[in-house]
Amino acid sequence: MSGGIGLASPTDFAVRKIEMYIQKRASTDRRMSSAWMVVPILPVVAVVVLAVGFIGIILSLLPQLQQANANDVQAAQALASIFALYGFAFLTLYVVMLIGAFAIFCFLDRRNKHFTRQQMLFASISSYFLSRSGVISQNVGDLAELSEASALEEEHRSAGSWAMLYVFVTPIVGLVAAYNLTQDLRKHEERQLKFQDTLASAFEESGFQRPSFAAFRPHNRDPMAYLIIAAITAGLFWIYWFYVLLKDYNEHFEDQAVLEDQILATFKPSALCKSCASSVPYRAKFCPLCGAAQSAG
Repeated sequence: MSGGIGLASPTDFAVRKIEMYIQKRASTDRRMSSAWMVVPILPVVAVVVLAVGFIGIILSLLPQLQQANANDVQAAQALASIFALYGFAFLTLYVVMLIGAFAIFCFLDRRNKHFTRQQMLFASISSYFLSRSGVISQNVGDLAELSEASALEEEHRSAGSWAMLYVFVTPIVGLVAAYNLTQDLRKHEERQLKFQDTLASAFEESGFQRPSFAAFRPHNRDPMAYLIIAAITAGLFWIYWFYVLLKDYNEHFEDQAVLEDQILATFKPSALCKSCASSVPYRAKFCPLCGAAQSAG
């Protein structure tokens, strides 16, 4: 066989991998809307409504129970109503726990997917600079070390297992999961800021114009303080903590997308068509506007 098969250089291959992992963020960095706030509010509403309903039924049945004999049909019907309400309350709380378990699953699942994708992205960026220079400079070595530390320390947390535990050991499991999610994001961003600063130096060292990366919104929250406040408030603080998990991860994904676009723009600077001077995609063979052939440079 001959023709049609091109051989990419190691640096070109690394850039393609970087672009591939950046494009995958659409499926890994999933935003969760504010509609999810119904999850922590629903248990409170359910408990209040059920408690009021239970008290109301008891008060309405007391006169009947006082007037009825032990074998009276009216007394049996009253007791049946109480047991029916009890069964309904049990079913309602179980459904509420299942909804909460699904929320925990979604939180951990998007955390896992984002962390894994970024680990692969960091590794591909490190490989690019290694293949480009062939020499392990201080910056390149630091990038590799940060990439390895990310892969080792950001272990996978089984979303399915945590969700199942939540159903049987709620609310303790929910608070522990929130603690881990809060702490994981803080450490993740600390490592990412180091990688970002080192990457800017590596670009400059390799002959690129030093990029000015956009600043990340910090999420330096103390999970232990949150856990203590949740215990003091008998779990009511969980509503705010849930909101924080929604907001912080969503903001992190948004800031991460900006950073990745800046990284890709540095690796693949825009070119101008030699015929019409319009913007041409990186390594495009033809101009998308005028169709003029472009050099493969």
